[in-house]
Amino acid sequence: MSMKILVLRTPIRGADYSSLEKYARVEYSSFDEAEVMKKIRDADVFIGYFASKKVIDVAEKLKMIQTPAVGMDRIDIDAATERGIIVCNTTGSNAESVAELTWGLIFGIARQIPGADRLMREGKYERFAPEKHTMVWGKTLGIIGFGNIGRQVGIQGRIAFNMNLIAYDPYITPDIIMNARGRPVSLETLMTESDVVSIHVPLSPATRHLIGEREIRMMKPTAFLINTSRGSLIDEAALIKCLNENVIYGAALEVFEVEPLPVDSPLRKMDNVIMTPHQGGAPESFIRMYEATVENVTRFITGQRPMYIANPKVLYR
Repeated sequence: MSMKILVLRTPIRGADYSSLEKYARVEYSSFDEAEVMKKIRDADVFIGYFASKKVIDVAEKLKMIQTPAVGMDRIDIDAATERGIIVCNTTGSNAESVAELTWGLIFGIARQIPGADRLMREGKYERFAPEKHTMVWGKTLGIIGFGNIGRQVGIQGRIAFNMNLIAYDPYITPDIIMNARGRPVSLETLMTESDVVSIHVPLSPATRHLIGEREIRMMKPTAFLINTSRGSLIDEAALIKCLNENVIYGAALEVFEVEPLPVDSPLRKMDNVIMTPHQGGAPESFIRMYEATVENVTRFITGQRPMYIANPKVLYR
């Protein structure tokens, strides 16, 4: 076969690309960038989670980069566009999974569940920080980024917990928020009015440190901040400073500016913070991602328009 597909090998069950072998030669690589650069030189399609300009520049035949994920911040889309390479993701494949984890974090920090569990395991029988327990029923939920995940979290909060839904997203029309019975607001209004602020936007140069000390200090002292998107959306140093000063009630973080989170990070010792190690995708959502990846690559190599294109202008050249 003249066509070659290079795949980053993953240990996750369900990542089966064997059906693509009927269309092209499928070769696998580890996550080592040097190995990827060696094997991608004659690849037509690359299935992986990262592609720096350095990787793209050596890929002489590359026509498509497909990531079996939603986030594309580790792919240099500009470099790919310059070379005429289509970049696609699997938009929406993990929306339910991440929304579920978001609500787990919201309740974890609101009801101090991890701290209470820790005390129980230490043989104690008392409430952890009883003055910090709070309900979410009827409170105001602020969603930053009203895409697939943010919309799910927002609608679930409104319907299941009678929350007042407000949202900030400059990249969609206000009617999308209003159709979900939410109120479109500015970022400043959202930070000021919300009892729960949940972030659901992709990382880009424009959104890096979207939430800094200025925005955190706008929040109510009883409010808490949830991030299940990308760590660098929040200025982590500013967040640590504000948490130390009890500017806000607390934070629940799934992602961090540096991952894995350094062992000496002050966040690890804070009682007003709960954390998970970037585990928003559940096994069921991973299978969806791989199925969507196989379908999209199949569409591309059989001459059909692929879905979820990040740089559609490549198609019109």
